[in-house]
Amino acid sequence: MTIWKNFILQDKYMDAHDFENPTHRVPVDFNKEVNPASVAMNPEAVRQLIMLFDQRFKEGLYRAAQLVVLRHGQVIIDRFAGSTQNATNLPVDVDTPFFNFSTNKAFTAMCVHKLIELEKIEWDAPVAEYWPEFGQKGKEKTTIRQVFTHRSGIGQPHIMRQIWYWPFWKRVTRDIANTPAEFIPGEECSYQTVNFGFIMGEIIRRVTGMDAGQYMHKMIFEPLGMHNSYLPIDDKNLKRSPRLTTQYKEYRKTARVFNLPIIRKALIPAASMHSSAHDLAVFYQMLLNGGEYAGKRLFEPETIGRAISPGYQGPDRTLKTDSFWAHGFHLGGVRHAYHHSKNEGIGKRSSESTFAHYGMSTSMAWADWREQVVVAFTCSHRLGPENTDTRWNELNDLVWTALS
Repeated sequence: MTIWKNFILQDKYMDAHDFENPTHRVPVDFNKEVNPASVAMNPEAVRQLIMLFDQRFKEGLYRAAQLVVLRHGQVIIDRFAGSTQNATNLPVDVDTPFFNFSTNKAFTAMCVHKLIELEKIEWDAPVAEYWPEFGQKGKEKTTIRQVFTHRSGIGQPHIMRQIWYWPFWKRVTRDIANTPAEFIPGEECSYQTVNFGFIMGEIIRRVTGMDAGQYMHKMIFEPLGMHNSYLPIDDKNLKRSPRLTTQYKEYRKTARVFNLPIIRKALIPAASMHSSAHDLAVFYQMLLNGGEYAGKRLFEPETIGRAISPGYQGPDRTLKTDSFWAHGFHLGGVRHAYHHSKNEGIGKRSSESTFAHYGMSTSMAWADWREQVVVAFTCSHRLGPENTDTRWNELNDLVWTALS
């Protein structure tokens, strides 16, 4: 991806917006679902999407889930189903916080983009400028930009050993600092499954004096009114969060690990955020609004334009497939992280104007600035790779059909 094309797409994002739009200054009204036709969406396709969501729940593909679709800031679909499947077994509602896995990464990335906007850090400065201990064993020249695009030199080596360090911030960051680079930074891409959050989180801590969760709450959750979002979650709210489930034998161990309270409550800025579909949708709507929401400006439009501009397209060592990265987001138009089928996880019509992040075979959220649409899907039931693609694709392809 050339720098020239990067700037062209960033400018297109800026040109696609009417930043004087009054909807940017009002919150999403989740108490009112509008007629799809009023925002140029096909009512029959929307009806089919609702029926699909309900049918897949009845078939056991969700167990617990939420689905929100917005267009032009208006609520088109707001559905939920299931129960928490834990000791409390509470019914899911619109406020239920789900474990988000890597959907979290987009939020952590925007925290770092805010620090760039505030000129507290620089795009192309070495990580070691802010975290000196990181600058060793081949990682001396790793830059902030390279971490955004998963080209830091380390992907996710020895993840099984590292799991038991995750609840202990000083221990896990010391482990990452001492990890040798697997390749020359910038020369290859290797998805940083959880290391993305630990690297960015330590930069946030060194620069602001706050941990990533505290900074995220201050800069994103609080101003957006995201009252059901937590990084990390506490005991009280964990009781109303769905337990991870799976019928796939090879994924049961992963589910057991991520159901452990010590892991669920750990500060893992690439994975352990808990949130509702309402809250995810509000975040992505703010990004479509050019950084403004309900009369509050969280980011400058240029900051978001840079965040969702192309950063890397090509093979990924960790995922063993091609990825198309912006700077903290997936971009549409090619096969994506976690996807092993020929389809697109955000639909066959996704393009470079579609930006997203997914959570390990469960949740996903995305927006498209040309179509001014937002989709947020939370789910606690993990499927296999092929079935995950199908579950996401069938939902998202119907969204695109409704936009036709």
